[in-house]
Parts: sequence; C-alpha cells; structure tokens
Amino acid sequence: MMCNCLERARTPLLQEGSSGKASRRRIAGRVVEVLNDHYFKELREKHKVPEDFLDTGNTQALNLDLPRLESSHGKGGHGQFNSSCRRYVVKSLSKDDHKALLRLAGPLVDRMLQNRTLMCPIYLHFMDVATGRFFMAMRNLTEAGPWAAKYDLKGCDDDKTIELNGKTIQPVRKRFYRPHMWCQCMWSPERWLYYQGKVQARALRLGVAGSHHEEVIQMIKSDAEWLISHDIMDYSLLVAVRRLPPEVAKSCGAGLDSVACPGDAAIGLRRWAMLDKTTGELLVLHMGIIDFLQPWTTSKVAAMYIKSFEFNKATVPPPLYGQRFAKHFEERLKKDDTLTAQSETVTSAAERWCQEHDGMNGISNGDGMPGQC
Repeated sequence: MMCNCLERARTPLLQEGSSGKASRRRIAGRVVEVLNDHYFKELREKHKVPEDFLDTGNTQALNLDLPRLESSHGKGGHGQFNSSCRRYVVKSLSKDDHKALLRLAGPLVDRMLQNRTLMCPIYLHFMDVATGRFFMAMRNLTEAGPWAAKYDLKGCDDDKTIELNGKTIQPVRKRFYRPHMWCQCMWSPERWLYYQGKVQARALRLGVAGSHHEEVIQMIKSDAEWLISHDIMDYSLLVAVRRLPPEVAKSCGAGLDSVACPGDAAIGLRRWAMLDKTTGELLVLHMGIIDFLQPWTTSKVAAMYIKSFEFNKATVPPPLYGQRFAKHFEERLKKDDTLTAQSETVTSAAERWCQEHDGMNGISNGDGMPGQC
C-alpha cells in the first residue's frame, strides 16, 4: 500500500508541462512513466523508431546500473547507458534538465521533424517508478566504433578529446581539493593524456568538402540562434572522425564522380563521407549537437562570476554562448577542395563495413561490451 501511495504522489510531477495523463510502459523489465509522449511519439514515427525500441523483454537489454565509459566525461555525474543494439543512448537527467525538457518538448520536436538541425534526436522522456530518477532516450550519433578521434567541442576552454585511435580517454581533472594537480611535475600519465587531448581539441581544424561544408555551417548557425531564443547554453558539438583505406573506399562505391545532395542523410543521424583525392582514403564525419538542456539560471550566473578570471569559459549567457559557438565553427570547419563529397549511399556502405568489422574484430563499443546491432 505504501509503495502505491508513493507512486501516486510522484504523478503530479510527471504531468508538469504536458497535456493529458502520464502513461506507463515497461522498459527492459522496469515500470516507467513516460512524459509528453504525444510529442515524442510523432518523432519516433517520423524516424521509424519501433514503439518497443527499449523493451526487448530482456531485463539486461538496458542496464541502468552500468553506465558506459563516456559517462565519465560529464561533469554533472549523470550516467549514460547504451541500449543493447547500440542505436540509442539513455541518459539520466538532473532536475534542471528534466524541467527544461518538459518545457521544450513541443518546439524541440517540431524542429527535429523539419530535419534541418544538428541537435541529437530525443525519442523518450521518462521516470523510473522504482527509483524516481528521470531519463531521456536519444539517438546514438556514433554507434559504430572505434573512431580515429572523437571530440566534445564548445568553442571554449572546455573542449576535449573523448576518444583517440580507438581508445577512450579518461578525464583526469584539476580540482581545488586536489592541490597536487596544479603542479605539472605531479601529473600522472593519464592526466597528461587528458591534457594533451584538450589541447588538441582546442586547436582542431577540420576540412570539409564544399557542399557538405555549406550545409554544416548553416545548420550550426541556425541551431545556435534557436537555442539562444530558448535561453539555453553549455551545449556541445560532438564530432567523430574516421579514415578508411582506399580499398575500403572503393568497395563502398566512393569516387570522384559521386553526387551528394544537401539534406540527403540517414534518419536521425548527421554524417558525411568525403573522398580524399590525395590519398584515396574515405573520410567520414559524424556530427551532432548534444547536452542542449542547460537553461541560464541564477546558479549559472553565480558560477560565471566565480570564474571571473577564466576568459574563455563555458559559463556565459546564452546570447554570448550561441554567437561564440557559431563563429568558432565557422572559423574551424573550412572548405577543403582536396575532398570530394560522397552520397549517402557511400556513407551507409562505409558504416555497414565498420559495423561488420567491429563485430568480427571484437572491438569494444566503449563500455567493454561488443555491439549487437
């Protein structure tokens, strides 16, 4: 009886910002309350996501007690969890993130339905009834690893490298309660690797083929304007890069006469393949804007003043953050005439090749588990 009372007591929180009663469903054996699903259902249908995409009947299909390795890169301590097929990532939400998603669900889904955005698609917002924890389920933008490099970029001092040469870089951060970390002579090899990854990410410049370049820059600028209008800051551009050898490029159908059409992309993903004329290699880029649920709050204002002596910090008001974000990537992503844009058919073939060889070689997807997609 007491458990039922507690569950009923939570229900008003779930209806906040939504129309209609919150509904229940099962996800990997757990009872959850889904929020604003009249919005997210439309996006799932548009992206051909099955209604049972997280409910395989297997309680191990989504283990919310086993975060993936990339969770360590988040500063808020919120876990990220891979679905068993690796196509989706489930992320735990802070109270502010949860409220922001309740508020933004309608306009956010409307923007994603237009298919002219880099923002990572969100397919479900729910609460685990047993624990009261809030989560969202979103598209995994980099499901088929490993990657030559993967970056989390904000256009400021928080830029970092997440993966390099197929290996996840574990963050080793300086903190006020770790005084020894402020002296480089005390740094561990792991700290040096993390630091070098940050230096590399801050200096990153990427060449992009002509038509792809125009499409990417325009979407970044448009998304930044939209996020400013909704008072959001502290988001990142996730960039994943891989190079495939000439023989693989040929087997995927890459060539100098390939025709790439703007907007020609896989559902829910933003990825571009380009043939390097000088080496014959196939360069594949995956990009997406992530972590776009941080509103400008009084605590953010306080943090901005505490960090007064940091001159390129992430904690700045949304207009400044968005303008800097768009300008940074306009400067760092440059049109490269040595690259020839490839069609989505070539890009899809490259991804299939990577998935097949990922499984054959037993390469980890980042959490020590082989992929099953």
